[in-house]
Amino acid sequence: MQLIKDYVKENYCLLFHHQPNNTLISIFDSKGFSFTKDAQTIYNLIKNQPHLYVAWTNNKNGNYYVGKSFQLGGRWKRQHAYHLGTLAHHLLDTTRYDDQNHAHWIEHWMNRKTQVQIENDLFSIELKEEVYISFIPFSFYSNQGFNTLEKKEIRQINTNIERQLIQSYRNENIFLLNVQLNCKTRP
Repeated sequence: MQLIKDYVKENYCLLFHHQPNNTLISIFDSKGFSFTKDAQTIYNLIKNQPHLYVAWTNNKNGNYYVGKSFQLGGRWKRQHAYHLGTLAHHLLDTTRYDDQNHAHWIEHWMNRKTQVQIENDLFSIELKEEVYISFIPFSFYSNQGFNTLEKKEIRQINTNIERQLIQSYRNENIFLLNVQLNCKTRP
């Protein structure tokens, strides 16, 4: 697990598109948040392949989110039910029945009171601190190519490594946003 955690800390970029010259003011619209240019470039290379991802802040407790993807287009889409979209929908009260609930990400990463409408369909919100993301290629943590495996095998590998990574961060007392126990009370 340490190799994966080292990879995360060596291969990352800012997650949210932001105002020029201010990485703490993120910009979004009714469709969702957008990646920074660097994050989008990296994501475009991996989004159609199985992968893991870790989003985090640098505060001492972490505010980490660990996830997996094995679907075309990945999970970081500006659409309903996916991470970049659902965050904006929570802020604008436009969530649908099938949206994932990531309201706790907003609580830990953003200052909801600073949300401002800039233009018709353009908003900004202050981040509590910079949020980073790292995308981990399947071949890095599985030591094999996904093209030779069945979908069931890929899912199993992704799920197992995701669980191990979450447990490893928990063992370090990192605050995880995808572990429901952690989301109820702050350590």
